[in-house]
Amino acid sequence: MAFGGQPMMPPSQHPQLKAAKIEMEAVTEMFSMMNMMCHKKCFTKFGSDAELNVGEMSCTDRCVGKYLEAQKKVGEVMQAFQQQQQAQQQALQQAQQ
Repeated sequence: MAFGGQPMMPPSQHPQLKAAKIEMEAVTEMFSMMNMMCHKKCFTKFGSDAELNVGEMSCTDRCVGKYLEAQKKVGEVMQAFQQQQQAQQQALQQAQQ
């Protein structure tokens, strides 16, 4: 037993640690997809130049901005949907009581 009468759980099973791990995996996946999509769109020819040219830099900047804005909007829609689902579940539970 841990402090306060709560059973001790291994650190790998702690709910906050699990949530942080899931969030980190989601951010990593989002970054990977953004990198792949913007790279495919903005870098069509490969030369010996190690520096990005102005067109590649501006394309990458716009691509990343649009990708992040789209992710933000998707997150907002998903959050609103989850809140609506929770409200419906609460209303259903109250109706059953």
